[in-house]
Amino acid sequence: MSLAFNAEVMAFSVNRVREVFPVRHVTVQGFPVITNKSSFAVKCNLTTTDLMGKIAEKFKGEDCHFPPAAAFEQAADIPSYLCIIDTLQRLGVDRYFQSEIDTILEDTYRLWQQKERDIFSDITIHAMAFRLLRVKGYQVSSEELAPYADQERIDLQTIDVATVIELYRAAEERIDEEESSLKKLHAWTTTFLKQQLLTNSIPDKKLRKLVNYYLKNYHGILDRMGVRQNLDLFDITHYQTLKGADRFSNLRNEDFLAFARKDFNICQAQHQKELQQLQRWYADRRLDTLKYGRDVVRVSNFLTSAIIGDPELSDVRLVFAKHIVLVTRIDDFFDHAGSREDSYKILELVKEWKEKPAAEYGSEEVEILFTAVYNTVNELAEMAHVTQERKEFLIELWVQILSCFKKELDTWSDDTALTLDSYLSSSWVSIGCRICILMSMHFIGMKLSDEMLLSEECVDLCRLVSMVDRLLNDVQTFEKERKENTGNSVSLLLAANKDDSAFTEEEANTKIKEMAECNRRKLMQIVYKTGTLFPRKCKDMFLKVCRIGCYLYASGDEFTSPQQMMEDVKSLVYEPLTIHPLEANNVSGK
Repeated sequence: MSLAFNAEVMAFSVNRVREVFPVRHVTVQGFPVITNKSSFAVKCNLTTTDLMGKIAEKFKGEDCHFPPAAAFEQAADIPSYLCIIDTLQRLGVDRYFQSEIDTILEDTYRLWQQKERDIFSDITIHAMAFRLLRVKGYQVSSEELAPYADQERIDLQTIDVATVIELYRAAEERIDEEESSLKKLHAWTTTFLKQQLLTNSIPDKKLRKLVNYYLKNYHGILDRMGVRQNLDLFDITHYQTLKGADRFSNLRNEDFLAFARKDFNICQAQHQKELQQLQRWYADRRLDTLKYGRDVVRVSNFLTSAIIGDPELSDVRLVFAKHIVLVTRIDDFFDHAGSREDSYKILELVKEWKEKPAAEYGSEEVEILFTAVYNTVNELAEMAHVTQERKEFLIELWVQILSCFKKELDTWSDDTALTLDSYLSSSWVSIGCRICILMSMHFIGMKLSDEMLLSEECVDLCRLVSMVDRLLNDVQTFEKERKENTGNSVSLLLAANKDDSAFTEEEANTKIKEMAECNRRKLMQIVYKTGTLFPRKCKDMFLKVCRIGCYLYASGDEFTSPQQMMEDVKSLVYEPLTIHPLEANNVSGK
């Protein structure tokens, strides 16, 4: 079939372009700018029997006009299949079609190795194939995109903003510092897209919002927030009625959108239910009676809902969220509310792992914090049916993070000299990523062997994601912690370069961000690598948590002082989507 798109909406469903109208360009401050484009046709044959049959099956019973699977004929059109995959992923419903997607990507990789013309002759499809294959773990060389690395070698008269966006997204999958082609590609596509925004050269408002969304914080886009953004920006009115002669004329993209919006609302209802469960747990554990520190119940519910959307993974989200709350409450106790003696007491109690009469805890706060950890871990160990040895491993995770809290308390209280390396050797544990991930991963639906949890791979995954979140957190909390006479990686780096008068705070922040970026790329290498101890579903959790760090600490401390998060909480947890946006748009006179 052929779909007619408005030129600027192509960023959502980036398909192979057959332009039927010329593009006019001008130059503004040395940059080529797209000033006007008429609509163009996009060929996208949704004809793979397996995938379309599965989609038809899923849509059965919905209020849609989706044709039966028998209406589709087999056709080897990989570019079209890639467009379908990209659309399903952006709409957040790809999980329903994973086996079919895997088969298509396997075929795509075979054609990639053969340098199939349908893939390599079109810039958009070439970049999209590279991105989808790399993320899936296929060995695709970034040098295949080298022809696009230099802006001077690209004829900007023949491509549009949508193509540049796809090149930009491919460049964001750089996993190695040595991938110079992707580095160059990222540089010029970023500059180009920013210039398009600055010169107001993208007429379509929704495409302009999408470009701005990507450029603002690409690696901080949380999975479900990205889906919500795409659903909000998916403008069905830009699709024109299909010709009756087309054998796929009964296929309407409204059906995709309605299905995806209904799925989003189902997930949202589950997130609301989990928030209520989390609030009951918080009250049952008497954490709501504490008079100090941060209450992050809603924050933890949002963050876990934003990275894990599947309704069936409710236990994963709840365990993760509970540990965010517990780690935050105890961290605040060690940092501000508790005495040194009481802080030590919590660590001793966890090592002993035994409830005591109330009088033996020393203070009500210590009793509340310890029993909250004690009962929560015991409950999840029972839910997960773990062995006694595994339960001891889970307890040891708490011993280790509390030991790091104690080390930091002693260091800053006693004004002990500390190097950056020494600080990072333990502070990656105290950020809390490891304990939240490993605790919740016991409910992800896969058996976690002792070999996996005790492996070097597990240590590397935990350390890398934690380092990203710790370093980005340090950049944003540096001023606050300096006033509190504590320190972090930024202050320690400044101290190490105190004899260099030219070394500024800005330079220290830049270097710490570069360290975070280096760790993020190393994490991507492990996650994307196939044949490892951890299955991909487990490794994906580490990458999702990495995005949390990028989201929280992009331009402030959203965890402690949420600003943008407040709006995001509304759209993800509270505000349902309209199922039939086309009708709503018509009513509003759009």
